[in-house]
Amino acid sequence: PSVVFDSISGNNRYYLIGSHRGVAYTTDMQNWTGATETFARVKDDGSIATVATNGNQMEANLRLVFSRHRTTTVPKGGEQVAFGNYDAQAWCRAIPDATSGDWDVNGVMWAPDMVWNPVMQKWCQYLSLNGNDWASVIVLLTADKLTGPWVYEGPVVFSGFRTGTDERVSWKKTDLELVIGEQSSLPSRYNHPSKSNGQMWGDWWPNNIDPCVFYDEEGELWMAYGSWSGGIWMLKLNKENGLRDYDVTYTSDYASKGKQCTSDPYFGKRIAGGCYVSGEGPYIEHIGQYYYLFMSYGGFAPDGGYEMRVFRSEKPDGPYKDASGRSAQFTSWVLNYGGANADKRGEKIFGSYNGWGFQTVGECAQGHNSIIAAGDGRTYLVYHTKFNDGTYGHQVRVHQVFLNTDGWLVAAPFEYNGEQLTDADMARPTPLSTSDIVGTYQILIHKYAMDHNNMEEVTPVEVTLADDGRVSGKYVGTWSIEEGTSYLTIRLGTVTYKGVIFEETMDQQSTHAVSFTACAPTGVNVWGYKMHPKYALAWQLNNQKMPVSNYASVKANLNLDGIWQGDANVSVQWTSSHPDIISEHGRYNPTGLQEDTEVTLTARIASGNYYWQQEYKVKALSEVNAAPTADWQTGMLAHYGFDDEALANTFNTTETASLLRKSTTKLPTLADDEPLRTGRYVHLNVGANGKESYVSMPNPLYGKELSDGATIAFWVKRTDANLWDALFGLANGDARLYLTGNLYVGYNDGAGKWLDINNPERVKPTQLGTGAWHFVTVTFERKATSTTGGVMLYIDGNRKTGDNFKGEIDGKAITNKAGFDYNLFVDHLAASPDLYLGNGSFWGSPDVCIDDVVVYDAPLSLQQVMALYSMENRAFDFHTLTAGIVEVKHDAQSASQSVFSLSGLRLGTSTQHLPRGLYIVNGKKVVVK
Repeated sequence: PSVVFDSISGNNRYYLIGSHRGVAYTTDMQNWTGATETFARVKDDGSIATVATNGNQMEANLRLVFSRHRTTTVPKGGEQVAFGNYDAQAWCRAIPDATSGDWDVNGVMWAPDMVWNPVMQKWCQYLSLNGNDWASVIVLLTADKLTGPWVYEGPVVFSGFRTGTDERVSWKKTDLELVIGEQSSLPSRYNHPSKSNGQMWGDWWPNNIDPCVFYDEEGELWMAYGSWSGGIWMLKLNKENGLRDYDVTYTSDYASKGKQCTSDPYFGKRIAGGCYVSGEGPYIEHIGQYYYLFMSYGGFAPDGGYEMRVFRSEKPDGPYKDASGRSAQFTSWVLNYGGANADKRGEKIFGSYNGWGFQTVGECAQGHNSIIAAGDGRTYLVYHTKFNDGTYGHQVRVHQVFLNTDGWLVAAPFEYNGEQLTDADMARPTPLSTSDIVGTYQILIHKYAMDHNNMEEVTPVEVTLADDGRVSGKYVGTWSIEEGTSYLTIRLGTVTYKGVIFEETMDQQSTHAVSFTACAPTGVNVWGYKMHPKYALAWQLNNQKMPVSNYASVKANLNLDGIWQGDANVSVQWTSSHPDIISEHGRYNPTGLQEDTEVTLTARIASGNYYWQQEYKVKALSEVNAAPTADWQTGMLAHYGFDDEALANTFNTTETASLLRKSTTKLPTLADDEPLRTGRYVHLNVGANGKESYVSMPNPLYGKELSDGATIAFWVKRTDANLWDALFGLANGDARLYLTGNLYVGYNDGAGKWLDINNPERVKPTQLGTGAWHFVTVTFERKATSTTGGVMLYIDGNRKTGDNFKGEIDGKAITNKAGFDYNLFVDHLAASPDLYLGNGSFWGSPDVCIDDVVVYDAPLSLQQVMALYSMENRAFDFHTLTAGIVEVKHDAQSASQSVFSLSGLRLGTSTQHLPRGLYIVNGKKVVVK
């Protein structure tokens, strides 16, 4: 897309023009209106005829538009010389076998550029007609309006010279001899007709497409052009007629440099590229003190590695160099995009990214841009982008561009949305206060090496800018703002970037961001943003769901700290009128509370210097009124809270957990920084491919009869995206049973019997979210009949899933609940000596936090699960369950003959062996060990 500002007609519009006659205009660089350009043709008598604009007739007449031009003479050597007639549409026909006249010129009208010529008092459109085997031509059309009608004035430069019998496309039908004089034959330096014998035109000379025409600071008119092949070249144009200046001559260094030649009498001066190194779409604009050359490297397909590179020069015709002094020209072929070892010259102003959380699809293959230093004091970068969505469609984007203190261009992270900032504003004191600037930013570093074949995109990482000038997070460094300006210097690791910081509107939002954009001397650019504090606070208040409401009855923990949805720059602080009953973090503690009590909770949500505050009056229920009605204690054999140094089972302190690892994975760690947890919890460190960080506990179900089944429950907080590794597992030889983060229960006895519940290949599994604690309960019920038994999953006291099957028993597929023997599950629980956290699946360990693991020797009912969750979700010490417990020790010999008693209570008969466990007898607690 080529951009131009129309102040001539008085409508003050910006116009875009692209390939295949695409035209649009705007007055605000945001809202575009499509337009249609029209053409006129030169008749044989020199008069002008309008061209039909509808359908097939339009396509047929376009061939006539480019077959005869209006200019008949041009100045050369102080006189007017004949300009002949150059049939541009014929030249671009398939060569050398051009035969038919039904060729569609519309399909190769590529990448035009427009400029107002004040001498001619005309709009000039420089358009490339692209032909086969480099047989292209750039032509000049003129019009009084940017939408036409456009008239073909004449060719500017041809490429792909050929010798042959087709007179329509002979090199004699070009202006070559007008430039270099009459020739008896095509000069050998241009005689590279085909790909045979290594005589490939593109190894030496340009493909004459992608024109960029501009006036320099002295008022002289220039045209840069070319694509890949022999590179980007430059010609001086005649301001009087807009065509080539035939009085400007260029020397030839072909004899000494061959394929590396940089000057030619016909093509002018090479300023970039060459040797078939990628690079197309040149565009030059004078900004500040320099002329900036933009080029697009790579292939323009979504997976082609397309990206914009920038060079600069003090003169319009070069030399163009990057910040490291490297030339935009190449002397031999190299890969200059994509791979880690690719040449990295030219500032990469940005590349493929999927950086911001509100993007639904990544943007890629940005390029073939134009740029305009507009009269409003702003500079706009206009380009097309493609998307990582499996399509080849593109859209036009406009970003504002600024100069950094080193004189390099940096692009705003978000599309232009009417911001009034100019480069002059950047040299003035920033309107942002320190409190506006400090905070946590999402940043994108637009690195050079990108795996474009696999659609790699840069994704954001977090860094925090502190008020003391330090940077922390993914990168450690420093930041500062030049006093009295908006110029930012930020060091991330060992790399220092220079740019600007400012306020802008986020893409597709009405929300304002504090953004920065900066460039390193290597040419790598970095973008960063965070919501402006007042917008971050407003967004929070509009999107949050408060965890409490006025006059609510409280009988469980309130997660007062977790109300916002991820903006690190919004903080919440609560205070409580009775922190011993409901803490400032929402921890509910009814222990000893004799009556319902009113508690005032006050929230203060703040971002920067902005805050919002609100009081909530709630009723904390007494211990009696908050007590669950269902029995949640009977059958509880083990509780691991990880609070004591021995990591012991609360109900049997001789059973202790061990923190273990496989391979080089880190050992699990113990932490106590979660205000809603009681004491410590265990953190498993992520592993992969058999590398596991795990906890081993004696299985309290081992050797038990488990006549009804069993239950395993625990608190878990997932801290990574891994859904496959085991939250818990039990192994017995080759047999294993496990639960993963996507609530997928797997059983495999290693001998032909297996079952997957919630198998991801059959159903979308119910997943636990990340970053929040959830109470998971899994019940295993024995199968008494063909329709009973099974596995039930509960999250935070609510049943989440039933049975979704994929399995096999001795070669027979399992297709329904009746087809599987759930006794296999329960028997496995009783046969496995150890219970693991983070071990037991076929993969590595997850990165999760786990606390308060409890095990029952019976399957809890829904009411019991809810009662257990009710007690778990408050301040509660499991050690109180063992207070006043009388321990009865026995051996099998005595147990078969004795009747145990406690305070006159009979606990068994002379023929019954009591299983080990906790018993509640008439309200008294008895544990048999």
